[in-house]
Amino acid sequence: MRILYVIDPLANLNLETETSLLIMEEAARRGHENLISTIDDLYLSDTQARAGARTITLDLTQQPFYRLGNQSDLALGELDLVVMRKDPPIDAAYLAATFILECAAARVPVINDPVSLRTVNEKLLPLAFPAFTPPTLVTNNPQRVADFVAHHGRSILKPLDDCSGRGIRILPAGALSPIDTGGRFVLVQQFIDAVSEGDKRIFLLAGDVLGAVNRIPRHPDQLANIHQGARVAPTTITARDHEIIAAVAPMLIARGLWMAGIDVIGSYLTEINVTSPSAARQINAVSGTHIEKELVDFLETKARR
Repeated sequence: MRILYVIDPLANLNLETETSLLIMEEAARRGHENLISTIDDLYLSDTQARAGARTITLDLTQQPFYRLGNQSDLALGELDLVVMRKDPPIDAAYLAATFILECAAARVPVINDPVSLRTVNEKLLPLAFPAFTPPTLVTNNPQRVADFVAHHGRSILKPLDDCSGRGIRILPAGALSPIDTGGRFVLVQQFIDAVSEGDKRIFLLAGDVLGAVNRIPRHPDQLANIHQGARVAPTTITARDHEIIAAVAPMLIARGLWMAGIDVIGSYLTEINVTSPSAARQINAVSGTHIEKELVDFLETKARR
């Protein structure tokens, strides 16, 4: 099986957190051929989706941790599977890539579905399930942000188009002056005090739980995000978590968002990560599992041949 992964440049990958590399390692163990491209390598020739791609061989014990083959130009329809795992930001280049992959999807399976990647937002998607979300504001108006904080107290502000904790700010209850949004739309939520006990990442595959890990901030004023220094710990799936999963899973399946990571703080759903859900390494570490095996099992069922 020939699998193309559309990922970030290799120099940008974090070996401690990158789930894509785990998937590639397991696929290679099974004899599959791994190829990589960035979104800059994708293009359309008339209506044919194509890419400049390189084969990749991994050895994470070495530096550099990869060996690349010569770049080749290929039609995506010649492949058995395309796996889109480019991190945000969701910018014009990312959106263009989803249109190219949508054209490819007529000839080769693409995971996750590129149309859905283009039409959903990881920060906003939880709002489709209001029974599970905290008080929330979406705006680009600084005064509205200040008014929200005045009403709800300590809050958290998130850019809509990024990931890994980048651009997130904790707004103190006394922040009553207009809050600079940089002219961008942001999501503001009432601060959830239960975050001191952790932000739970639950990794879903086709709506089923593969595993979970708790990410605990090292300080009350820090984020519960692995990329921001949070420590990880084992966790369990609670009855409330099961309620959230039961509500969210049918939507994910219907949209072809097969790989997803939902984030739960206390009793609240805060994000649904579908662009490049991560934390597989951390889940493995705290639970003694190897969820990449199940991920590749699934990819094999979705491949063209």
